[in-house]
Amino acid sequence: MVETYEAAGWDEALARARQVGHGNRVVVSKAAEPSLPETVDLRPSNFPWSIHSGALRVYREDSPGEHLQLKEYRDRWVVSLDRVNPHYQPFGHARNDVPAASLVSLPLFAATQSVRLAGGLSAAAIEKQGSLVNDGLVPLVGKILI
Repeated sequence: MVETYEAAGWDEALARARQVGHGNRVVVSKAAEPSLPETVDLRPSNFPWSIHSGALRVYREDSPGEHLQLKEYRDRWVVSLDRVNPHYQPFGHARNDVPAASLVSLPLFAATQSVRLAGGLSAAAIEKQGSLVNDGLVPLVGKILI
C-alpha cells in the first residue's frame, strides 16, 4: 500500500522520501516551494510512464541507480524514490519501478512519438532545406526521445 506524507519544504521532503523508501510519496505544496530544489541535480524526464495522473512535468535526480523522482502538478510537488533511473536503464526501470498497468501505455507512447517525430522532421526539412542530418534530424530526435 502506498503511503503519502506531507512536508513543509524541500529539505524535509527530500529527506523523508529517502527515508520512507520505494513505493511511497511525499507531497510539498507549491505555495511553500514554488520552484524546483537547488540542492539536487535534476533533469527532465519524458518516459511514457513518468507523466501520468495529471502531472505537468517529471524530473529525476541524475543518478543511474536509486534516485528521487519529482512530479510537478499545478498546486503541488510529489517526491518519490525509484530503484533504477530510466535515463540509464529503461528496461531495469520498467522491471523494478513501473506498475504493470502503466506498461500498457508504452505502445501508445511509441506511436505518438513517431507521429511527433515525423511532423518535426517535415517541419525541419521545410524550414532548413539544408543539411537535415547535421542541422535538424539529430538534435530533433534527441530532444523528442529524452
